[in-house]
Amino acid sequence: MVPPAQLTPFTTLGSRADGVVLLVRLPPDQFHKLHRNVFLNKMLQALGLVMADVVLVNVESHLPVALSSLRRELAATQVVAFGRNLLDIAVRNTQIYEPVQFAAQGLSYLAAAEIEMVEYDVSLKKRLWPGLQRMFLG
Repeated sequence: MVPPAQLTPFTTLGSRADGVVLLVRLPPDQFHKLHRNVFLNKMLQALGLVMADVVLVNVESHLPVALSSLRRELAATQVVAFGRNLLDIAVRNTQIYEPVQFAAQGLSYLAAAEIEMVEYDVSLKKRLWPGLQRMFLG
């Protein structure tokens, strides 16, 4: 039997298959506008990246997506998840805003609140930034 997470559908925006993945769970119309999101673009710029350097992944189920499924299509090495229950290996092993290394999978992972929450809440941005710095700039 195939584990449910391996069947979780997802869509992507962006063509970079070598690293940074931003995971979200949004309605399709919101997801397709995400590359223009001012907050995300400023966040990436502060990390020395641009939207073309990342792949946006929309999890299209209440279940998390399997890392193995992402790896089949994307060579993800750094994943930032905006929301809960988005990646199978991170469901029980992570704290919000604390970067985690999954050495066996060659993956750095950071969990954050949903984009629409962080975007408009300065206190959440202040909690997110140190984790991003440790993950990308440390």
